[in-house]
Amino acid sequence: MSKQTSGDFDFDDWAGLYLENPEEFESRRQAVLMIEMTRGSAEHVATARTLLESFEKAAMGRTSEQRMMIANNMMMESAHQLSAELQILMQALESVESPSPEPAR
Repeated sequence: MSKQTSGDFDFDDWAGLYLENPEEFESRRQAVLMIEMTRGSAEHVATARTLLESFEKAAMGRTSEQRMMIANNMMMESAHQLSAELQILMQALESVESPSPEPAR
């Protein structure tokens, strides 16, 4: 696996490393995840750590396909939660933007 800057990602390099040296792959994967998680606010870091711990616990001892399904399910759950929160924000914005009716005289 060639050395790259943190913004670069080469799937083929990572796939090759996974096949050649799974232990090194896992070590690098965890290092990259930790680096990326520390880039956010303290609240985001805590949330990211919690999500990663949940994934790691659920994925332990599973096949690659099962791990992918677990990650996909977690991503979809997160997307649904985000969608629900966006709906709430949209409703709040609409109520702020629309004028309140004048009281009847």
